[in-house]
Amino acid sequence: MNTFGKQTLKYRRLLKYSLRQWRALVVILLLTVASSAVTLLQPWPLKVLVDYALGKSIVSQSLGSFLNALPVAGTTALILLASIASIALFMMTSLLEAGFMWGWASCGQRAVHALAGDLFHQLQRLSLLFHSKRTVGDSMSRLTGDAYCVYTSMQVLLIGPGQHLLTVGTVGVVAWHLDPWLTALTFAIAPLQAGGALFYGNRLKWRTAQNRKALSDLVSFVHQTLTTIPMVEALGAEARNVRRFQDLADDAVKRSQTGTLLASSYGFMNGLIITIGTAIVLFAGAQRVAAGVLSVGSLLVFLAYMRALHGASQGLLTTYASLKILDVSTDRVVEILEADDPVQNAAGAKPLPVLP
Repeated sequence: MNTFGKQTLKYRRLLKYSLRQWRALVVILLLTVASSAVTLLQPWPLKVLVDYALGKSIVSQSLGSFLNALPVAGTTALILLASIASIALFMMTSLLEAGFMWGWASCGQRAVHALAGDLFHQLQRLSLLFHSKRTVGDSMSRLTGDAYCVYTSMQVLLIGPGQHLLTVGTVGVVAWHLDPWLTALTFAIAPLQAGGALFYGNRLKWRTAQNRKALSDLVSFVHQTLTTIPMVEALGAEARNVRRFQDLADDAVKRSQTGTLLASSYGFMNGLIITIGTAIVLFAGAQRVAAGVLSVGSLLVFLAYMRALHGASQGLLTTYASLKILDVSTDRVVEILEADDPVQNAAGAKPLPVLP
């Protein structure tokens, strides 16, 4: 089987834990759709304020009919409408975010605990020969740390891409209707972002693997020391163990610093690409406003949409890099789940009575 097939089987094994929480996932999906709708509406109160209340644009007939129903009239009515709409959109965003976090807490933690339970069961079934090749600290690290890969995989493989695609689709269509030329400029930086994700993907994976190994070595040493305290005290090995702990901790810190520097450089490159793209769109948009093709309020709406599009595009294009980082924990988890070295019972062995 090729590498792609192995990766697919590996993530399919994780996704079964996620799909058990399908009810919470449906709720998250509905909240995602609602959040995309609110994202479309958020910049429009600013357009009402700038173009109609403070500017000289003519109010549309539908908006004028709504304004006539307000207790105030004229510019005051437009300012009041923009203010109330902004507060209402903020409340809706906060409620949707709270619901989204509840959904994640509900399905994500349950999936992690289910995977950790299977890992714990499998570790108990494996032979002493298998355990002799690994430290207890390494097994504990896989059980308590790497099990969270199922939580991350739900975000990277299930929710994240769908949320980003929905944002790109809905916001992109509305932005295209506002100004096709500026929308094309906004999407022009996507290939550069994709190139950055491909360049950093394997590097981030390797660095994450080194970090996990350094932390596992540190935990293993602490566990080994604490389980042999009588011997440590009898031999007076406290000072030597402290020096060994410091060496392992220093190594973990150095690897973490290197990984942080690599991740920061990746973030800097993405930020630089987005900033340059924003500057180009801002210059072109200002030119179109000066030419009378676009209003100031419409330009502000488009800039808000551009930020949403850049965020969604970056989320999509960094999925590859996120998967590379996720591969490290996933490999460590699947290695235990697929281990085929159970304790063999003798022929005719009788099962032990079930304890209360």
